[in-house]
Formats: sequence, structure tokens, C-alpha cells
Amino acid sequence: MTAGLAEARELLRSKFGFSDFLPGQAEVLEAALAGRDAIAIMPTGSGKSLLYQLPAAAPGAGLVLVCSPLIALMRDQLRTLSDKGVAAVALHSMQGDEEAMASIDAVASGRARLLYAAPERLAQEGTQHLLRSIRIRLFAIDEAHCVSHWGHEFRPDYRALGEIARKLGAPPVLAVTATAGPRTRDDIAGALFSRPPQIFQRSFARPNLSLDFAKKRSGLSQIVEFARKGRVAGKESGIIYCNSRNRTDALARELSRLGFDALPYHAGLDAHTRSESQDAFFARKGAVMVATIAFGMGVDKPDVRFIVHADLPTSVEGYYQEIGRAGRDGAPARALTLFSFAELTLRWRIPQTAQEQTAQENEAAAGDYARRQAMARLAATPGCRFQRLLAEFGEESAPCGRCDHCRGGPMAWPRRLSSLALGWRAEFASGFAARGDPADGEADAPEAAPAPGGALTDEEDQDPPLTVDEARLLRALEAERLAIAKRRGVAPRAVASEQALRALARQRPDKADDPLLCGIEDAAALLKIIGKDR
Repeated sequence: MTAGLAEARELLRSKFGFSDFLPGQAEVLEAALAGRDAIAIMPTGSGKSLLYQLPAAAPGAGLVLVCSPLIALMRDQLRTLSDKGVAAVALHSMQGDEEAMASIDAVASGRARLLYAAPERLAQEGTQHLLRSIRIRLFAIDEAHCVSHWGHEFRPDYRALGEIARKLGAPPVLAVTATAGPRTRDDIAGALFSRPPQIFQRSFARPNLSLDFAKKRSGLSQIVEFARKGRVAGKESGIIYCNSRNRTDALARELSRLGFDALPYHAGLDAHTRSESQDAFFARKGAVMVATIAFGMGVDKPDVRFIVHADLPTSVEGYYQEIGRAGRDGAPARALTLFSFAELTLRWRIPQTAQEQTAQENEAAAGDYARRQAMARLAATPGCRFQRLLAEFGEESAPCGRCDHCRGGPMAWPRRLSSLALGWRAEFASGFAARGDPADGEADAPEAAPAPGGALTDEEDQDPPLTVDEARLLRALEAERLAIAKRRGVAPRAVASEQALRALARQRPDKADDPLLCGIEDAAALLKIIGKDR
């Protein structure tokens, strides 16, 4: 063990309160402390944040610079580091002038050991001028899959981070992510590093997790039976993911009526309701969170025993992250995904690319389609679910023995053959007869799910029409989005999606920390438009 790693282990105990490193942490930390470039691909719950927080707490000169796309996560980690006595600050668009100046002063004076910054802020000349004047000990890039068109959360500003690193004197670079297949990993290496990086990849296998997929039936019986399976006096917690807000609300109401401690969570709820639901979920045994993908960041509840996807996810990466929130304590957990034939068909469909799209948009569309096709392959595979899932991440494995296709011995073959036939039918119905990578594609919108027990209709699952005032505000937000896109040289949808703008027009948030605005680096400009319309 190197001296640097020994010091880091002592800090792990004294400052962070952990007795030892988790599997995979020590090797990556040793490389980072030695100043070597590295990519760390480690599943959710592997302790990736410590890979750059410990070097900031360790003795030695220089600043640890962390690029993160999530403002809410920056704030959460700043609170944690403050409690542990590590001097950390942030720079992002949701700050007031006074807070931003305090952060700049802490960096310039050398008081700050760690700086969080959004990629858009790092692209600014003023930020680069500040950072060129000091020694950067380590440049850590969190959520590094955002650099790749083939990752499930591509962000154009991430593509410039490799060049920014060179402008800052080419400090050691550490790229970390929870989900990256071979294509995404290679794209990260090519875009971010001027030297060949060491690659550290932990297995994506989850021996304590069993996977089930099933075609949707009308009513709630599939979800209720799965949620009740193995429950002892109602003490098992779970998360049920839906693709729409209205379905989330309706499903939470129906489950509550059936005796579940069901809580709704989505970005359309007010901040107080979201906070109450989240606090109750963590505090109460047996609580069931019914949520959109807005719920998930920082979820580490040990007794989550099941995950249900009431609708088919849009990507394998997102699916893996969501099922990873079950069984964090190592005890057995299970996941069920429900899907319709229409959803499966949409995942295989190759939409026509508009001629006016740029090459970058075409590449992004191709990556989006590849992710959706991978999800369709997983839903329709006749083989082991986990073996197929791990193959999407470039990992070879034996059959898991726990999924719906592995259980049951010879009796599982009818189910496997049915899955194979279903995949062929969906592929044929989509108009895509030959397997392979498409040249382009487009994102499909979340579709309406079947009504659970008559409680929800297709009409109710659609967002109601905008009012006259909301439509006027939406047009103003679209105009501001276009102006932002032109300044940044990106497509308008890279600034904010149409769905996000419609949500802002409906909800009219008045605070910078509203979840509807978090993650949008130019949100301050949109917030001003909303303020003028009040």
C-alpha cells in the first residue's frame, strides 16, 4: 500500500466514518492520488463520490475540481463535506452574486480544497482564468456518460471538457460514472483524455437481485401481487416507477385504497408535498414510493425490497440505475417490469430523420435509438435476463439462475419461446426487419399506460390543454430557449425539452431551487421570463 493510500484510509475512518474501502475504491484512489488519468465505471452504491472527496481531504497542495451536471447534488454534497470539515464550494447558475463571489474568493485564496462546477460554468472564460492561476490537483468529471451521444443523458457542454482540461494545464483527470457500455466508455476516453487512461470497471452483476418481465394486464393485480410477495406484516418498502405524472398520482391513490402506505412523487407536485413524501419514505418501514424518474438521486434506503416499472423504461442504463435502488443492504430483492406490445414496438421503430438536423443531432438520435432498442432486446430476450443486461454493458456472464427465464427448469421454456415470438412480432410491426445499428432515430414520448382497475383512462393520462396564459408563457419560454441555444451554439432541445418548458409554463416556479429548474444550467434566464409573466 502506498503512503498516499494509507493516509486516505485513515481519513476514511477519521473524517468520513467508514471502517474500510468498498470493493474497487482503493485501486481508483491509488491512481488518482498518484496523478494518473483514470475512468471509473462503478455501479450505484459503490461510493464513487469518495473517489474525489478523499483526495480533497488528503494533505497536499492544490484544488480538486469536480464537474457535475446536477446542482441539487452539488448542494447536498457541500452540506455533507461541511459536516466533515472539508472546505468545499460551488459555482453554478442558481447562485446569487454574493454566494458566487464568496466561492471565487475561497478558490483564489486557496481556502477551498474542492470546487464543484457545472460544465457550462467551466466553459466560461472568467472561470478558466481563475482556475489557470491555481494548481489543480485533480479534475474529476462526475456522470461522465454525459459526454457521449451513446450515454443515456448526453449533454453537449460535456464534449468541451477535454479541451478545457488542456487549457487548465492538463491536470490528472478522473471520469466516474455508474453506467457505461463499451461504446460509451470508448467515447469517454476519446473525448476527455489527452493520455490513455487507466480503466477501472466493477462488475454490474447483482447476485441478490432477481428480474421479472411481463406483458401488462388490465387492473392492478400484477403490481399488487408482486408488491405483497414476501411481505411480513407490511414491512417491505418498494418503488414503483411510472412514465407519466397522472399515472403516478392515480396509481398511488389506488394502492393507498388497497391498504398500501403509498406515496406519490413527481416534478409536478409542489416542493412541500415532494419533501413530505420523501421524508416519509425514508422514515417509515413498508412505505411504497410511486414516482416518475424525478425520484432517485441519493436514494439509499436499506429495506427497499422491490422495484416495479409500471411502464417500459426508455433505456437499459436508466433501468439498471432504478433497479439498483433495491437490495442495497445485500439481502434478496426483486424487480418487475411491465410492458405492452405497443411499447415494445415503439422501442424498435426507426423514425425518419429530418433533413435539417445537424450531424450532432443525427448522432444523438442514433444513440437514443440504440438505447431504446437495447431495452426492447432485454424485454423480449428468450434467455437469461441478467446475462442480456450485463451484455449491454460489455460484461460476459453465466445465466443468473434467478430471473423469470432461469427459474422453473423445463417449465420455463414455454415462457422463453413466448418471449422470442413476442420480440419477432414487435420487430416486424415496427417496420424494422433487420437487426443492427441504425443510422439515426428519435426519442419516443412516454405513452399512456392501461387503466388500473378502471381508475385511470387514456384521456386522464394525457396532460390537459394549456390555458391561454400558459400558452403565452410557453411561447416566451421557447423564444428565450432559442436565444440561449444560439448563444451556446447548440440545438434548442439541448437547453430544455419541450416537455420541460410546458411543465414550467404550468407550474410557474418562483424559486431557483425548484426541482423543475434543477439540472438546467441556464434556468436563471427562464426563471426571469416566468417572473415577468406573473
